[in-house]
Amino acid sequence: MLVAPRPSMSTLDEPVVDQPVTFIELGPPSAAVEPFKQLVMRSHTSDLRLYCTVPTWSPSSDNCLDLLDLHKLRTQFLIFIHDLVQALRSSGVAASYVLVPSSSSRCIMCTGGCNDLASAVDILRKSPLDHRQNVLLADLGKSLCLIMT
Repeated sequence: MLVAPRPSMSTLDEPVVDQPVTFIELGPPSAAVEPFKQLVMRSHTSDLRLYCTVPTWSPSSDNCLDLLDLHKLRTQFLIFIHDLVQALRSSGVAASYVLVPSSSSRCIMCTGGCNDLASAVDILRKSPLDHRQNVLLADLGKSLCLIMT
């Protein structure tokens, strides 16, 4: 029989506080490829797998008013991913990506694993983001996350 230690009263009384996420604007998608590539290459010099969400329709979407907006966002994001992977490969990093359908109306790319992507989606779902034309960067500790709205 395995018995877990009883948590102390001090840990039960402490409220769980979510740390606010800070965002850095990298500019429009065409200009954001190079800065993000430079950030990624600081920690990944040989191989890298990018985990990316591809939004599906969400009735609570604040940035996609109809399917045309959603299609435009997905197309812009896929072009960005392709350009980034090409830039990384030309710099000697064996880059690849995985696309994951998501009910979020945001396109998210993480340099960490699939679990990092799932936690990033949860964290970013709670973070208020305005509809912007620029690509945003969030440092969530274990991985870099890029957000396109």
